[in-house]
Amino acid sequence: IYRDMYDKSIQGMHDKLLQTSTPSGLVFIADLENGRLHKKMDHLVCFMGGLLALGAYTDPLGLDSERAQRDLTTARGLTYTCYQMYARMKTGIAPEFIEFKDNVDFIPGASHYLLRPETVESFFVLSYLTKDPIYREWGWEVFSAIERYCKTEIAYGQLQNVNDVNASP
Repeated sequence: IYRDMYDKSIQGMHDKLLQTSTPSGLVFIADLENGRLHKKMDHLVCFMGGLLALGAYTDPLGLDSERAQRDLTTARGLTYTCYQMYARMKTGIAPEFIEFKDNVDFIPGASHYLLRPETVESFFVLSYLTKDPIYREWGWEVFSAIERYCKTEIAYGQLQNVNDVNASP
């Protein structure tokens, strides 16, 4: 019963929320509010790359099934978008959410960073399942940026502006 619920919800996500940006074709999950689609994505959504990969690898129809391959492709694409949320900011740190705009892919919707783990979780899951080393490389880039911009003498702190390379946590 739970797998059926999962599969129906993921199908709904594909049918109603999954979008691609222009010009790069970045995969993202939009918000739907009162029947209206909002082309934004919170950093919290970045856990979905790992979730979709786990769903694909445990699909009762098998990993080679059309559904599992669709979900794995979406997992990879969504995780790449989450990586881009980091890579395209001056500090290499992702904003809390992004807004998708025509012909520029996305802009930061809120410039702060709250030490969210979701993207790195998806890197780990995809690295483990697919054995693709790119996810470890992306993880190292994010780790290095967090070390550089978020580390204090006693802990790690949030950033107020992910595009301010002179800011401190």
